[in-house]
Amino acid sequence: MSSSTIKTTQSEQVEISILGFGQVIPEGMSFNACPNRETKIDFGTILKDRKASKFFSKQDSLALLACHQAWSMSNIVDPNYHDRTGIYLCVGILPFEDKPLQKIAELSQTDGMLDMQKSSTDSFNAMNPLLTFKCLPNMPLYHVSATLGITGRYFMTYPGIPEWFSALERAVFDLQSGLVDYAIVGAAADQNNYLVQHHIRRIRPDLLDKLVDVSSAMVLTTQRNGTPLARIKNIETKYQAFNPLGNKSLLVQSSGAFFAHTGVVEPSLYLNFKLQERNDKELCYSWKGSNYNSCSMTLELL
Repeated sequence: MSSSTIKTTQSEQVEISILGFGQVIPEGMSFNACPNRETKIDFGTILKDRKASKFFSKQDSLALLACHQAWSMSNIVDPNYHDRTGIYLCVGILPFEDKPLQKIAELSQTDGMLDMQKSSTDSFNAMNPLLTFKCLPNMPLYHVSATLGITGRYFMTYPGIPEWFSALERAVFDLQSGLVDYAIVGAAADQNNYLVQHHIRRIRPDLLDKLVDVSSAMVLTTQRNGTPLARIKNIETKYQAFNPLGNKSLLVQSSGAFFAHTGVVEPSLYLNFKLQERNDKELCYSWKGSNYNSCSMTLELL
C-alpha cells in the first residue's frame, strides 16, 4: 500500500479546557485489576421516554451513560448549548448477538450450503427490524443527541484508538474555529458479545479473558463560564497507511495502560482515571501501534 505520514500538533491559539468527564466500567476495575468483568448498565432513569430503551444496543447505552455523566458534571447553563455543542464519538468493533446470527445462518442454508435465494427471502424476512438500530456505529451518537437535546455538529468513527484521536482532533478543530462552544468527546466498546469475541479469538486470543464493556467521555470547551478541571496542552498524531491483513493484531493494539482490554476507550478512560487521582500536575497518554503510527495527548491540571 502507498503510505504517507501526517503529524498534527495542538495549537495554543485557543485554550481548550475539560469541564467534566464520565465513565462506565466494571465494579472494582482499576489500572492493574479487574475482578469483575460484568458491567452494570442502568440508563432508564435518564431517558425522556423509557419505551425508547427497546431501540438501544449495549454500546448505545454505554455511550449515553458516560456522556450524560460528563455533561452533568460540566454543569453547563448556557441557553444556547443545544446548537453550540458538538458530539464526537468513536465506537469499538461492531457487536452482534449470537442468537440472531444463528437464526440468519440457519435460514440461509439448503443442505448445509449457502442459498442466496433463501438468504434474501426467508432469512431477511425473519429478522427483527429493531436489529437495524442496534448494530449501526452511528446510533450511540443519535441517542446522545436525542437524550441531551444537542443539535450541533457531530463526528462518528470506529474502531481503533487512532480513530478516537481523529474524533478528538475534529472536536478541537471545531472548537478553535468557533463552530462550537462545547464538545462531547466519547468512546464506547461492547466487547463481551459473540461477534467481537469471535474476531478477537482469531487475531489476539490472549485478550479473550480481558475483554470488558466500557465507555468514557469528556466535555471540552473554549468558554470561561465554568470551573475547568484541566486544559489540553498538546495533541500529536502520526499515521502511515498499512495493510491490516499483514498484522491483524495492530487492529486491537493498546498501550497496555490497563490490565483489562478496554479497546477504543483506553485513552479517554486513562485520562479520566488520572483526573480522578489528581496526583500529577501534567497527565499524558501515549499509544504506539507500529513504527509509523502513534498518538499522544497531554493535559495540564487546573
